[in-house]
Amino acid sequence: PFSKAVREPDPKVDEYLDKLAARLQQTDETVSIVGHTDNIGDEASNQELGLARARHIRDVLVSKGISADRITISSKGESEPIADNDSEAGRRRNRRAVLQLHKKE
Repeated sequence: PFSKAVREPDPKVDEYLDKLAARLQQTDETVSIVGHTDNIGDEASNQELGLARARHIRDVLVSKGISADRITISSKGESEPIADNDSEAGRRRNRRAVLQLHKKE
């Protein structure tokens, strides 16, 4: 989960990233990270903020020994909400990063 600009400390997220890094160290899988935002602010700023979120997660994985060339990052900004942006609870759900593992072909 992210506040408006930075990742909030969350033991569950930290544990997930630890487990993901351990898995990646044991496999040749790659990971894509897509940052998302709520609709507060302008579209260009939200696109950049989504990218910053993805970059942060990448940097965490790199700090755990995962090669940056196994990680791709991108941003969807505010374009793919999963919840209503009319409430703080909905906006909070929309501020996220989505990770997807890819097996080598």
